[in-house]
Parts: sequence; C-alpha cells; structure tokens
Amino acid sequence: MALRPTIQDVLTGLKAEGHVDAEVDARARTTLEVRQKAQGASPWYVKALSGGGAWLSAVLLLSFFACVGLWKEEVALLGLGLALAAGAVFLRRTTRGPFMEQLALALCMAGVGAFLVGLGELDVGTVAISLAGVVASLVLLAVFPDVILYFLATVGVCASVGALVLEVVGGAAVDLWMLACAAALSGLLLHEPQLRRGPLGARVGPIAFALACAVPGWLLFRNWEASQEGFHYVFRFESGFLPSASLSIALALLALWTGWRVLRELGLAHDPRVWIPAVCALVLLTVMTLSTPGVLVAVLMLTLGFHRRSRVMLGLAVAFLLTFGAYYYYDLRITLLAKALALLGSGLVLLGVRQFFLRRQPAVLAEAP
Repeated sequence: MALRPTIQDVLTGLKAEGHVDAEVDARARTTLEVRQKAQGASPWYVKALSGGGAWLSAVLLLSFFACVGLWKEEVALLGLGLALAAGAVFLRRTTRGPFMEQLALALCMAGVGAFLVGLGELDVGTVAISLAGVVASLVLLAVFPDVILYFLATVGVCASVGALVLEVVGGAAVDLWMLACAAALSGLLLHEPQLRRGPLGARVGPIAFALACAVPGWLLFRNWEASQEGFHYVFRFESGFLPSASLSIALALLALWTGWRVLRELGLAHDPRVWIPAVCALVLLTVMTLSTPGVLVAVLMLTLGFHRRSRVMLGLAVAFLLTFGAYYYYDLRITLLAKALALLGSGLVLLGVRQFFLRRQPAVLAEAP
C-alpha cells in the first residue's frame, strides 16, 4: 500500500463526498502543469551541475585566500568568515536560480567554518567556540532561507550544545541533551501540521530530520566508543556517560507517550485490542535492548514516520534499526548457536505479532470513530 495517496485518489474522494464538482480534474491538471513549468524549468541534471559549479567556485575562492597566506592571520580570518557569511545571506535573499542558491550556501558554510577556525587559532577555548557555533547556527536558521541550511544549522546547534555541556558538565549532560532532542523530534512531528502554519513554517521538516540524524548518531558514537573496550555490562558507567539502561528506559517512556498520542489522534487510544499488544511489545523490546538504547530511538522514528507518512523518516529509521540491531547482536555474550536461535525466535515472534494485527485490523478499523 502506498504511503501517500495520489492526487487522483484525493480528487476522487472529494468528488464522492460532494466537496468538489466533476470538472475539478481538468482544473487540477492545468494547475499542476503550470506549477511544473514554473518550478521545474531546468532539468535535474542541469541543477546538479549548477550546484557542483557553485561549490567548486567557493572552493577555488577559499584556496586563493589560503595561497595568499590569509589562513595564518587569525583576526583577518575572523573578519573574512563574517564577511562571507553576511554576503552569502544577502546573495541568497536577493537572487534566484540553482547556481546562485548553491553558491550562497557554499559561501555561507565556508564563512562559518573560517570564523570558527579563526576562533580556534586564537585559542579562546572550547566553551567560547561552542557558544559561537550555537549563536551562528541559530542566526543562520532564522535569516538564511534554504532547506539544506535549516538541516545543517540544526545539526550545528545539536553538536555545539553537546560540545558545550560535555566541556562544562560531562558526558552525562550530553546524554540528557540528546534525550531532550529526542523529545523535541517527537513533539515536532506530532504537532507538525500546526507548527507548519506558525513561525517555523518550512523549517519544521529539516529540523525534524536533523534531530533524527543527530540523536541516533550520538547513540551510535556511544556504541562505537563502548565497543573499543570489549563487552560491557548493562549498568556499568562508561566514559562518564549515563548507563545505557537508564537511557533505554527514558526512551521507552518517550516512545510510550508518542504511541499514545498517535493512537489518540487516530481515535484508538481506548481500544485495549490496540494498546495492550503495543505496550507489551514495547516492554519486551525495552527489556531485551537495555544495553542498546538506539533500537528504541529507531522504533520511535518508525512510529513517527508511519504516522506522518514520511518515506525519508522511515528510511532513516530502518537504516538505524539495522545498524543498532547489528551492535546488539554482536554485543550479546552468548555463543553463535544461541545467537542464531535468538534471531530465529525473534523472527517468529515478529511474524506472530504481524499475524495478530492482520486479524485484528478489520474489526478495529470498523469500530473506530
């Protein structure tokens, strides 16, 4: 079944319900043709070549600055970074076209990078550089109208705040910050329709996808760091971070709250045939993956992706689920035969859950208001 209904399906439904007349198909087709001609005048490969040329132009410009020795002058590098970023914002807001858009984005990222490198060369400390990264990312998120920049700026905020709290407080604070980012991801997608009509507007989607990359990315780093020293017990502290079990429990509670909100929006929150199996499955999954909290993040992303019919979110969730599943499998302190039996048993359980929901789905949907 397709995740999103086609335009023809929507129009057919509207005509069947009497909301539009029978001539709506012709008007919709004409409108779509005009929109396609206005927004897609250049083929995709032309836009790709224009974007590549813009990034190449920015690289050549920066290489010129490097050749004349500007990188050795910290104050000049700071000024150059600010000038490039400000000029990129002006260029993006006053020009149109794939080449100019990509050129402005490349110059903006080069300017921010030059500014942060200049601060690093001045040896002002990690705290000052992190604060500068947070401020720069928030400012660009507000004034630079570009979807890719929205994504990159959100990642910059997550990374900068993480580096800041790691330097000031410790690794446990980074885990708490990532839990806050996971909660923000859930809230953004649960309230996406309302937020898109508010001040955030087109920023909602890129911010959500950036959070969906930052949170599992941090947990993936934790798994990689832990694997450098061999196997670990569930309740052991590593590198000053929170124990994996506490993260798993917190993420399970967040997934439980998110699932309840989704069921309430669908009108199924009070049907025990829906929420009881879901809660039991979540509890079982949490108990099994206390040492790998990333699995629960991937499940949370799957829930939100299905709820909002987002193929990109579903793709990210599946990719991270497979990755964290591999970490969980190799971290099990059992023999290969026991691992094979565990995989076989889990597959049979998933097939049973699928069969259960397939049998229950017609009755549940029929009774839903």
